[in-house]
Amino acid sequence: PDKNKSRESFGLSLQQLQCAFIGRVTQIKRPDRFLDVVAEIKKRGVDLGFFVAGDGEWLKYSNARIAVEDLPVTVLGWQSDIERVLSSADIVVLTSDNEGTPLSLIQAGMAGLPVVTTNVGSVPEVVLDGSTGIVTGLDVQELAVALEKLVNDKVLRSKLGAAAQEFTLSNFGVKRLVHDHEVLYKKLLSSRAKS
Repeated sequence: PDKNKSRESFGLSLQQLQCAFIGRVTQIKRPDRFLDVVAEIKKRGVDLGFFVAGDGEWLKYSNARIAVEDLPVTVLGWQSDIERVLSSADIVVLTSDNEGTPLSLIQAGMAGLPVVTTNVGSVPEVVLDGSTGIVTGLDVQELAVALEKLVNDKVLRSKLGAAAQEFTLSNFGVKRLVHDHEVLYKKLLSSRAKS
């Protein structure tokens, strides 16, 4: 979808870069760390807007903290149209303590968006540090430095986003999935025929 129309529909600024937090707003996703990063970005004077697309038991805490600290975060709540959410973003951030295979980062890559993410679970299989995104430790300062770097370097954002799209489409796209299933079925049929 068109970026400006998507942003208008969510009430997001058309002039400011936007960073998305997409997923369940639960303890394991560390919305508190996300808000610590937002507060640090604000303190540094970096011109970056944030939005949250998701719902969960930590949403009330998040809303209260956003209001009290006057953080530049728009809370969209749960959204079913992920394409419209992604088209509104320039960067995606993931601040989790733990992840399996993070679907939000695969979707971000397919949309050509660079990501900043913590190095947890299978993240390094989805995001190649320095090539398709920036992978950091759990430290708020590290995450803020990575976001600031992307905000200040349009060429890097574009380069990482293009590489992320190519990598995720070739490794997690429909063609790859169909091919892997075809190989598996043929292998199973072959071993059954031998028995």
